Amino acid sequence: MKLGFIGFGNMAQAIAKGLIDNDVIKEEHLYFSTRSEESRLTTEKEWHINGLASNQAVVDHSDVVLLAVKPHQVEQVLSELTFPSGLLLLSVVAGYSSRQLNQYVPADQCIRTMPNLNAQVNASMTALVENKQVTDGDWEKAKTIFRAVGEVMIVPEEQLGIFIALAGSSPALVFLFIDTLARAAVKYGMPKDKATAIAAQAVLGSGKTVKEASDSPWNLIDHVSSPGGITVEAVLSLLESDFSSSLITAFNNMIEKNEEMTRKNAE
Repeated sequence: MKLGFIGFGNMAQAIAKGLIDNDVIKEEHLYFSTRSEESRLTTEKEWHINGLASNQAVVDHSDVVLLAVKPHQVEQVLSELTFPSGLLLLSVVAGYSSRQLNQYVPADQCIRTMPNLNAQVNASMTALVENKQVTDGDWEKAKTIFRAVGEVMIVPEEQLGIFIALAGSSPALVFLFIDTLARAAVKYGMPKDKATAIAAQAVLGSGKTVKEASDSPWNLIDHVSSPGGITVEAVLSLLESDFSSSLITAFNNMIEKNEEMTRKNAE
């Protein structure tokens, strides 16, 4: 498989790194483009992948193209390209719908996707938007690419906003939780770096436990909460302080903001 990147920012770089590190696609089969020869040579030297002088050259050299530009750049970029039959386009552009993409790329050659920041450490949960017109072979290509940076979930497009709030934006909430726990430990005399490492590992392990356990998260809380112990004291304190309500409010705000951005991009 030959993969070309149109846009080579943080997300594209995370995906390229995952593909290379996991030996999914070799460097010589990865392509990108820049208008500046200087930046092209710099990126080639750093990444050992093929730099080309135009986006069309990337399309012409690739079996799969990953579109990773800013939303306001999509129309200009796609309108200048000719996509040959058989090429697959994977879009990681937020707020740009499949319907909009299909104005430039046939529906049977395009899959909208949504990875998250954790792709940088091969721990993304990536959404692949349902598309019954895409062949099984192209679905496997998409899954192979994004499994190199984590896990994959196929979702209907009408649920993508929920997915973005749940998987795309929620890492920021988890980072806030980790930092708050660490700061609380600092209050009692523990160095911040040590406290952050402990809190981060606790969150990492807790997520793994939830994924592998047959119990629900609520039942797992009961397993940790000994009668009359310190854990149940903390759980009750959070429940009394509307911790759950605050999270739901934050989630609602993320959904509303995504809908607002989607409407704006559709105008």
